[in-house]
Amino acid sequence: MNHVETMERILSSNGGYITRRDIDEKGIPSIYLSRFVASHALRQIERGFYASQEWIVDRYVVFQYTYPKYIYSFNSAVFLHGLGDILPNYLEVTGPLNYRPFPKAKEGVFTHTNTRNDTYHLGITLVDTGLGNKVKAYDMEKTLCDFIRNKEKVEFETYVKAIRSYTQRKEKDVNKLMQYAKAMRIEDKVRSVMEILLNCPSN
Repeated sequence: MNHVETMERILSSNGGYITRRDIDEKGIPSIYLSRFVASHALRQIERGFYASQEWIVDRYVVFQYTYPKYIYSFNSAVFLHGLGDILPNYLEVTGPLNYRPFPKAKEGVFTHTNTRNDTYHLGITLVDTGLGNKVKAYDMEKTLCDFIRNKEKVEFETYVKAIRSYTQRKEKDVNKLMQYAKAMRIEDKVRSVMEILLNCPSN
């Protein structure tokens, strides 16, 4: 397979976009990407990120490409997992300690910093954005642990809705939830919340 065929396959498998990172992983020189972009009339969405004219811009994908160490968390993770019914008008992400890719607050983005490397990596999974694209977000169990640990900073209605929705999911994994809680040193808090909700019928 030649470089053009490889890039056409990438463009197709991504659903209409291709990035500099994609071709670097395939060992393709950047000059071939420039030619490919021109010959296929791709538009530049961000530096190193190109898409077909028909591709619907997915801000979740573009932002994470630009800032790859940020993981969707809290309200963004709740939305991506379908644990809430409100589309946040901002992106909420968590990065590792000392990860500051932009010098000042970025409009439309709310960032968190995890001071522990082991819990930053805990529960990262791929989720569908709803536009047919995959991004990295914390799984449902890690998201609930984040909510419970930061209850006083979370909007109460969103907090209750997310936890109740989780308890009604067939795919919930309470054992994994408690493993995360132990790693995050909030085991008692999480156990208390889950004991109440799992033993009470939903309204």
